[in-house]
Amino acid sequence: MIPKCKNSSVQSIRRQVDWAWLAGIIDGEGNLNVQVRPGPNGKPYFRPKVRVANTDIRMIQKISEIYAEAGVVFFYSVHPQRGKNGAAYKTQMNIEVASQGSGAAVLEWIMPYLINKRRTAEALLALIRFVQRMPKGGNTLAVDYVSNPTFVALRAEFDKQARWYVDASTTSRRAGTPLVLPMIKSGLVGDNERPAEMTGLAA
Repeated sequence: MIPKCKNSSVQSIRRQVDWAWLAGIIDGEGNLNVQVRPGPNGKPYFRPKVRVANTDIRMIQKISEIYAEAGVVFFYSVHPQRGKNGAAYKTQMNIEVASQGSGAAVLEWIMPYLINKRRTAEALLALIRFVQRMPKGGNTLAVDYVSNPTFVALRAEFDKQARWYVDASTTSRRAGTPLVLPMIKSGLVGDNERPAEMTGLAA
């Protein structure tokens, strides 16, 4: 662990280490999601979600420290777990970022270090940026951005990138060799098929 100090160079390195660590956690334990539901004024409202759930409170504490230091808006939820037979499992705690501003900031900070959720994060960030360009950030009855063709296309791209799953019938696997993934069935698209609003997001 890099100790905290007032030297700006050391602080910068420590922040990069923290965001790289968080990217690894989100890649493996996190969830990137999109929620569209009616707001107080009745119009559909878009909320990006960057969430980590775990039974190890130390992981959640570390994430909360990173978020708090960076000024990220976040909240917690606690979910007791039970099996089908009613047996109690370890209680799970969620830490979640669900605002457009904080969500975009977190995605931008961790993006250089993401691997398997990189494309999903790019699609989610593109959605956030599109909505933020709307009048009043989309928070007005005068703008129905959810029905906008660009929003629909970006949402479809996000859903496509988030649709990875294990398909034993099409995934080539042999002990000691890398997996060969079913690229077409997974829904992964090439750069030339991505919405124009996502151009430049990938490294």
